[in-house]
Amino acid sequence: MLPTFQRAMQRRSIRIAGVRLGPLTLAQAYCLHAWESPLVQGGDVTPADFALALWTCSRPCWPFHRFCDAVVRGRPERTLARWGRRYDLRRLTEDVATLRLWVSWHCKLPPRFLKESGASRGAAAPWPLVVAVQVMPILGERRTWTAPVPEVLAYKIALDNAQGDTSWKSEEEEAQGYMTDGCRTQSDS
Repeated sequence: MLPTFQRAMQRRSIRIAGVRLGPLTLAQAYCLHAWESPLVQGGDVTPADFALALWTCSRPCWPFHRFCDAVVRGRPERTLARWGRRYDLRRLTEDVATLRLWVSWHCKLPPRFLKESGASRGAAAPWPLVVAVQVMPILGERRTWTAPVPEVLAYKIALDNAQGDTSWKSEEEEAQGYMTDGCRTQSDS
């Protein structure tokens, strides 16, 4: 079975810095991209980056207008200040690594989602928005944004395959485990 479909069946939750995180939703992944979080963009994670990402992942980010109202009213700063009083900064490196692993587990994309296309450098919008637009007609707006990322990705891949996309058969995806011998056809051998 393709790794994306395996992850879609699991509901992975975790506790980091005393905060319980349920499965990462597509809305939360989109907000991490909106914050330009180093957890999704790459790079060094500062204590402020860690705290903002942890706050984002611990909140329902949809509907977006409520989430944005909370941001404008200073909820992240107040929450971060409250957490900061009881947080041991000596644990930061370990907690950042755990959060990075948790986010990457949910957001591990097949290589075809990340390829550059022609002269452009891929999609102009963050990948969570591109995926949402494609699966929203099937799942509806609420379900699309509140479903765990692996589940939404499984729907997107199934939709791509139903529309004749065969990019999952590439050698690059096979090397990363996105194609198994059980998926090969006689013409592929």
